[in-house]
Amino acid sequence: MRQRSFDFGESALLPEICRRLLAVFGPQRDEQRFDPLSQLVYGIIASKTRDEVSMAAFLELHRRCRSWDVLMRATPKQIERIIFSVHHADRKAEELPQALRMIRARSGALDLEFLADWDTEAALQWLDSLYGVGAKIAATVLNFSTLRKAVLPVDTHLLRVGQRLGLVRLGGDYAAGHAGYARILPAEWDGDTVYELHWLIKMLGQRVCRPTAPACGQCPLRELCPAANDRAAA
Repeated sequence: MRQRSFDFGESALLPEICRRLLAVFGPQRDEQRFDPLSQLVYGIIASKTRDEVSMAAFLELHRRCRSWDVLMRATPKQIERIIFSVHHADRKAEELPQALRMIRARSGALDLEFLADWDTEAALQWLDSLYGVGAKIAATVLNFSTLRKAVLPVDTHLLRVGQRLGLVRLGGDYAAGHAGYARILPAEWDGDTVYELHWLIKMLGQRVCRPTAPACGQCPLRELCPAANDRAAA
């Protein structure tokens, strides 16, 4: 791993990142959350799709179905006609009812509230094994929903920023990104603090640490970033 020009111990790195990003973007707390089952449905819909498009599709699906039990019994063609605006709508239309049927078959009910009492890693593995879910969506179910568990969802922005900061190995997937961040996530942080960190880093990735032509000179993390140091030295 390349060296940072401003060295922090690993246990203090994420708190320092959070402090610097809060100073730029402000607090990112949200009191209103989906229940975990609704968050899972939204997570599948939202994959690789802009937030405003995926939310509109989710709300329309909820309006048409009225309950997730109805969605579980719907055909992929029926679902695809409702969520057509999202990326890979055909694939997601197959994943949604299958994931819901797996939940009912495994737990005896179409509900995920029981995960509140589970160990976080066990809950992640259980969700990760559902059809169409995977590590990224599993983490959003546990952290973004009313469960508010202290697990960090890693999307494409967190993966890219984490790789540039040297927190995540280059070329790693979402599972590797989760492992990289989890290794230094402070044990005392609650779910709301982890949630805030996710949105702060995502905002940085959208506005500053872009996939191409990152604005390193404007980045509040440039002293901590080996990739920014390499660009400055080039």
